[in-house]
Amino acid sequence: MKNSLYLPLFFAFIALVADANAQSCSTWNNSPKKDEAETAHTLYRDALKAGKFLEAMPNWEKAFSIAPAADGNRDWHYSDGILIYKSIFEKETDAAKKEAAVQKIHQLYAGMIDCYNAKVIKIAGCNDENCLKQKISDIKAQEAYDMYYSLRSPYKDLLKVLDESAALGGKNALYTIITPYADVAVYQFLNKELSKEATRDIYNKVNEIGEYNIANNKKYSSYYKDALTYANAKFGEIEDYIFDCEYFKEKLIPEYQKDAESHEVIKDVFNRLSSKGCGAEDPLMIELKTKFEKIVAEENAKRKAEFEANNPVYMAQKLMDAGDFNGAIEKYKEAVDSAENNSEKGELVLSIASIQYRKLGQPGAARETARRAAGLKPNWGAPYLLIGDMYVGGANNCGDAWVTSLAILAAIDKYQYAKATDPSMSDDANARIGRISAYMPDKAEGFMKGMKEGASLNVPCWIGETVRLRYKS
Repeated sequence: MKNSLYLPLFFAFIALVADANAQSCSTWNNSPKKDEAETAHTLYRDALKAGKFLEAMPNWEKAFSIAPAADGNRDWHYSDGILIYKSIFEKETDAAKKEAAVQKIHQLYAGMIDCYNAKVIKIAGCNDENCLKQKISDIKAQEAYDMYYSLRSPYKDLLKVLDESAALGGKNALYTIITPYADVAVYQFLNKELSKEATRDIYNKVNEIGEYNIANNKKYSSYYKDALTYANAKFGEIEDYIFDCEYFKEKLIPEYQKDAESHEVIKDVFNRLSSKGCGAEDPLMIELKTKFEKIVAEENAKRKAEFEANNPVYMAQKLMDAGDFNGAIEKYKEAVDSAENNSEKGELVLSIASIQYRKLGQPGAARETARRAAGLKPNWGAPYLLIGDMYVGGANNCGDAWVTSLAILAAIDKYQYAKATDPSMSDDANARIGRISAYMPDKAEGFMKGMKEGASLNVPCWIGETVRLRYKS
């Protein structure tokens, strides 16, 4: 028979279920309709076993209306009714009817609990209050399971049932509440429906339940372990927002102890604990800080060494500042070797020439280096300005006043060549020429020596240049 034929019946039974729950629980044991109830019970149970939930409905309703507590030894009339109405919920498309089925499911759970509290339905093998609390906790856990997986109930309502199950069951609460408890708590916290303290309290409950049963519940230990692993991963999504120093210490210390000399582990643990308010006076933080600062110092030294290795010009300047001129030259040579083009190499080589002349007093070597620089970068006047400066600087060391004046001519020649080769050097070259022109050969002294203007003369000493004699004006 098609489902649609039964649907009108289902919702006509709402009042019957509500009325039955409102009455004190009753069994069929002393009922004049005992036979009728037992027969209806057998028939609907057979239909359920065959998976025919809708066909089971009329006989379930008859059995339930006569004896909600059946024979007092089982809660089948409630639990089977819940199965039937869950089937209705799944098949129904009308929103109002789906909600009616949900309400009936909750009524049946409430009625079942009432029957256990009234001790009409007995708990096999146990009659004390602890057994009763545990049983009701289990029923609440099943209700929460249905709300989470089947009924898709609002999380606010689901959280209430989970709280009740956890409170009644304590450490022995069923593993089935752990996964939904974690999901609901995290969702509610992220949506500002649950405080940090309340969320952390649920985390503590979940872990207490899980850890206790992993250690003590041999039969279901693996179930608790799987559920707790999921729950803690879920809480991990918000751990930075709800937990304090002690939580993170408990979490991170094993990781640290496993590899206490790892730079990455030390840095990670120290930074995370620092951000969670762990005080500087904490012995662990003192230990971590000491290691962390050593790591930072080592890494800074390494970065510095890498930077210096990759920046020889920078190091050359540092060595210059420190007065290590030979060391600076070596660094410039390294820079030359790694330079990308001849123009760049020429500038670096000229820096070496400058050090050789100005800092080491090696004009001969400096001149050769400057010439090499000029060869690397054509049409560049700077090397010739430097050579001219060398000649001016060495003029007084090569002989008498006449020789000095010839050295000045050699310097002027280099300055002239610098600006002819590289017009951008004209201003510098002209300024230099202007400063030394007064020291050119004197015409009277030249005549006394029998020197005619325009003659080619050799400049002695290390300079060794040939100049054309001309006199100062």
